Amino acid sequence: MNLHIIPRLIYLVRHGQSIYNVENRVGGNSDLSERGYAYLPKLRDYFNEEKEQGIVNEKTIVLTSTLKRALLTAEAVELGAKVFSLKVLDELDAGICDSLKYEEIAEKHPEEWKARMSDKLKYRFPMGESYIDLINRVEPIIFAIERSKEHVIVVNKINISCFKLNR
Repeated sequence: MNLHIIPRLIYLVRHGQSIYNVENRVGGNSDLSERGYAYLPKLRDYFNEEKEQGIVNEKTIVLTSTLKRALLTAEAVELGAKVFSLKVLDELDAGICDSLKYEEIAEKHPEEWKARMSDKLKYRFPMGESYIDLINRVEPIIFAIERSKEHVIVVNKINISCFKLNR
């Protein structure tokens, strides 16, 4: 591996709540909800404080998916840094179930629902992907982040709020 010992921070930032989050839908490319838009100034303030303290700057690498909710959230960071929107960071491809509510998947595709509930890690959505596929897809980006000599902010659907890793 091309790892190094140069200290840097890796921020993992969850995108603002989306309309599909509120509606309990899978995937899609929906806009932010009212609550999601309310999150943006708070995120901007957080990174402005980090910038004032000299922690992050225009050299900081900002990575996000190509999805609207993540792009809008990444734009709120406002460091003057270039935002890299990468398809490889898009969320799990739910295939034929994309944009459906979880209840609709159970109703319209009961066998798929049952298969998914029995093994979510290996289950692959028809015409979509599994979490194993997703892991394999994002692995090269993880290695690239590890090789980075600059601080990195990753804006995506992460089941955490905002935290930073000292690396």
